Formats: sequence, C-alpha cells, structure tokens
Amino acid sequence: MSAHGHRGAIRRKLIIWLAVPGLMVLVLAGGRVVVKHRYEQARAVWKEGALRQIAQTAMTSAEVVTEIDEMRHPTPNRDFGWTHEQVLLLTNGEFMVYAFHHGFNDGFIDHLFLAHGSDGRWYYSTYHFCNSMVAVMGDGQPGSIAEFAGRYAVREFDGKSDICLQHTWP
Repeated sequence: MSAHGHRGAIRRKLIIWLAVPGLMVLVLAGGRVVVKHRYEQARAVWKEGALRQIAQTAMTSAEVVTEIDEMRHPTPNRDFGWTHEQVLLLTNGEFMVYAFHHGFNDGFIDHLFLAHGSDGRWYYSTYHFCNSMVAVMGDGQPGSIAEFAGRYAVREFDGKSDICLQHTWP
C-alpha cells in the first residue's frame, strides 16, 4: 500500500471514529425532543380535563364545603392542615379549588397547578405541588390567595387559554 493509500485509510478511520459519537449525540438529542413533545402534549390534554373538572365543581358544592369543614375542624385522626384533596384553605377564609399534574423534578417537563379561587379568578403555577401538596404543608398556611400566589409563583389567567402551560418559577 502506498503512503497516500495509507493516509487515506487513516482519514477514513478518523472520520468514522469522530462521526459515530456525533451521530449518537444527535440520536439521543432527537429522542429527547420527541419524548419531551409527547409529555408536553399529554400535559396540555390533562389541562383541558382539569379545567373542566374544576369549573364543574361549584364553589358551594358539597365536596368543597366538606373539605373546608374538615380543614377548619380537624380531629386527632384527620388533620388535613390547609390543603385537602381539591381545596386549599387560607387563613382569611379564601379558598382555591385546584388540580395538579406531576411533571419532572429536573425541569424536563414542568409540574402544573390549576385553581379557581373563591375570588372568582383562575390561577396557575409550575411550582412543585405534587404528592398531595406535601411540599408546601410545612411552609405554614398563607393568609390570602395573594400571599399564596406570591409565595408559590402563582399567576392569574383566563381559565381556558394555554398561557397556563408557561413556566412560572426558576
């Protein structure tokens, strides 16, 4: 084999050795984009159902009244604190009927909190509100919806638009 042919073979091997890792990176990055897109679509579909569910839960429904009563009158065996299955109770008497969707804790896909307040407004946040609100229980009961909103990067929205899918906190 001539010196020129030997150099050509080395170049081909070098190109292959450099191309294989580059292709692997591209495949992994492309796969991540596809997976993220699918999770974002599922989150958007969840949002639609959650907004319907929250809207159908009247602020004076038996479920809401029962949850508020159970939070206001805890028993030794049942103390919910200020969060229940679908209602948050604030010290000034305001409350929020809510739903949440668990995202990824690494920021890959945001969590999503949606709520309708007793003030008639709709709210959303990407703060980590999963696991039955355990993450916020130790923070102490907020005094109002406004205090809750400030503490947990909660924003107001119209109760239907996709703006509620946007990221709200670092």
